Amino acid sequence: MVKFLLLALAFVLAHAQAELEGKWVTTAIAADNIDTIEEEGPMRIYVRELTCSEACSKMGVTFYVNANGQCSETKVIGYRQEDGKYRTQFEGDNRFEPVYATPENIVFTNKNVDRTGRTTNLIFVVGKGQPLTPEQYEKLEEFSKEQGIPTENIQEVMPTGKQSE
Repeated sequence: MVKFLLLALAFVLAHAQAELEGKWVTTAIAADNIDTIEEEGPMRIYVRELTCSEACSKMGVTFYVNANGQCSETKVIGYRQEDGKYRTQFEGDNRFEPVYATPENIVFTNKNVDRTGRTTNLIFVVGKGQPLTPEQYEKLEEFSKEQGIPTENIQEVMPTGKQSE
């Protein structure tokens, strides 16, 4: 029985890894502190790729940020914690997790505590380059409310010329 459970766990982790890995682009962002995701805000990230290693205990996130008129590529590695969330350092301490995944979209929650101690709750939606459908946007609004993020703080992110990189 134990071998069966371990095999099932390995299958689930492999499936999750396959579903998360690959080229993705930021489709929408929401935050309770809206200034963090405005143009050139510190948490307005433009995701381009997700990688998993070591049975997805490490998740790599490659993204672009635009600060002071400069667009730069950044990569962080999140390390899975005992509670299943990933932890990394970027503009402070971040604890993030994928909460919903389909072949078209992945929804992440993230809690950022910046260097001043300010906490921001965020939602990132990454996809394959298509805008959210009206139904998906409605689900995002509902989820945003559940997370304590005002729906007016949802921002759809337009694709940039860097998509193919």
